[in-house]
Amino acid sequence: MNMPWYRKKSEFLFFIFLALVCVALSYQINFPSRDYVRKFEISSDKADYYIYLPATFIYGWDVNKFQKNVDIERQGFTLDYKTGKVLDKTTCGVAILWLPFFLVAHSIALIFNLQPDGFSPFYEHFSVIPGPIFLVLGLFFLRRFLKRYFTPFISYLTVILLFLGTNLYYYSIDEGLMSHVNSFFLFCLYLFLLTKFLDREKKSTVLFIGISFVVSLAILIRPTNIIILSWMAFIDAKSWKDVKDRFLLFLRPKYVLIFIAAFVITFLPQLIYWKYLTGSFLYYSYPGEGFTNWKNPRLISFWFSPLNGLFLYSPLVLTFVAGSIWMIIRKVPNGIFTFFFFFLVSYIFSSWYCWFFGGSFGCRPFIEYFALLSVPFGYFLSKLSELKNLFIRSLLILFIIACCWFNLKTTYNSQWVTFSTWSWDDYLENLEMAGLAKDPGRTYTYINDFENSDAAPVGQTNIRYHSATMGGSLDAQVLETAVFSRNLGQILKNPVKRITLSLWVNQRYGIKTGAIYQCYITDEKNEVIFKKEFEIDPVIHRADYWYELRQTIRIPEWINQYSIITFKVINPQKSELYIDDQKLIFE
Repeated sequence: MNMPWYRKKSEFLFFIFLALVCVALSYQINFPSRDYVRKFEISSDKADYYIYLPATFIYGWDVNKFQKNVDIERQGFTLDYKTGKVLDKTTCGVAILWLPFFLVAHSIALIFNLQPDGFSPFYEHFSVIPGPIFLVLGLFFLRRFLKRYFTPFISYLTVILLFLGTNLYYYSIDEGLMSHVNSFFLFCLYLFLLTKFLDREKKSTVLFIGISFVVSLAILIRPTNIIILSWMAFIDAKSWKDVKDRFLLFLRPKYVLIFIAAFVITFLPQLIYWKYLTGSFLYYSYPGEGFTNWKNPRLISFWFSPLNGLFLYSPLVLTFVAGSIWMIIRKVPNGIFTFFFFFLVSYIFSSWYCWFFGGSFGCRPFIEYFALLSVPFGYFLSKLSELKNLFIRSLLILFIIACCWFNLKTTYNSQWVTFSTWSWDDYLENLEMAGLAKDPGRTYTYINDFENSDAAPVGQTNIRYHSATMGGSLDAQVLETAVFSRNLGQILKNPVKRITLSLWVNQRYGIKTGAIYQCYITDEKNEVIFKKEFEIDPVIHRADYWYELRQTIRIPEWINQYSIITFKVINPQKSELYIDDQKLIFE
């Protein structure tokens, strides 16, 4: 039965209204005052995704036409004046999606003489629009997809809670220039088109062409997205016979040729860029980065670590997994598929060398996959509404509301996570800043496991480590590493009286290094007023073995708590030394 015209109209009005609200929210969070421009919105990874557009339509890929030092300011792409090339490690998939928005922005800048250089404040302000728009388009197609399984109310509720209760909100409203919300839109559109294609007894070639281009663009944005091809075989499959029939359907020569053609057309701009950059049509632009943890995936850390753990920053995802299990128990189609797909995605991304994905707000590589996981989430919500036990139903409803509140509070008080894998005290401090917890502040434990390069910018290495996959190192080039420096008054609510320090050390050849673990306190004039030094050599008894240096420091009462305390390892003899798992307990 066709939907009445007034219901169709109300659906479009709802999503148009949501788009306007999201654009307004994006401006509010990115530009809190009229004259404010965050320095810079188009920067880092976002500048990498974006640079294809001004380079093509403004500068003609001529590095000499760009503003001087624009690459240094933006800290993403590189202008190589020796080769005359624009160096960019990301692919152009996101730029292809942004193209209509950029052309509109650039046309307006040209007409009204708004410094049409691709990087002026006008472009910065315009850059926050695509994220919310692709978010709402994604939610629109996702709701269209979900209504095949659930009532209109549950399908609407699912997409709204998915938005409010996960870091999809952050990466569309605050960081819409990142790739994730763009992939989320493509995944939602893919599910919508795929199920429409499968539902028709007479398969539509036009629909399959659309599917092929959407999947190709998603793979171009992030090559690991190739795993969504499995959705063709498993979505709504009720038996292995269904899976086999799907394979036979999509492996027909007609469909294979259509997909190959769409894939080549979509990838053609990228192949041309790689040819321009390297002289070859194929190029791996992430040298030194890869899935180095295949045999030792960091699953527990990936899910539960204070360092961007999936469940710790988006606890609502627990209901997605619960919904999958519930579907499996009730033998509902897609239950087993979504459950195992969740583990597949977790395994892949926890195997990445940087399993926490750098500076992030929560577990960002999972965002696009929320499109598929909305199915078990919708099932969870539909069964929740049918629960007869009022107490359990009320608790689960309160949990969902709390998850949304938690997500919004942490979003508006977010910081890039710069601490280590199990730094619970730092995580608690973040929750306190968001108004979600109260830290008594009696003790504070600082941990540096050298996994996070933001916390260990000097001497990080994967050659030798005491735990996990990374450690720290000193050698002829690295003569010292500052591993902690902070105002004493910021550490505890009461004066710091005692510090217990621990550092694991390793000398490859067992020779004397002369290295010293140093603690000193400086006053407001940057003069040293207190100092303790501990030799590292005495704790090392044999070569290539890890030993713990452990000491206690008592802070004199006369020390002003506004003074700066610093811990560092110094390497005056330029010796080779490995360090890991630093721990400082302040009391």
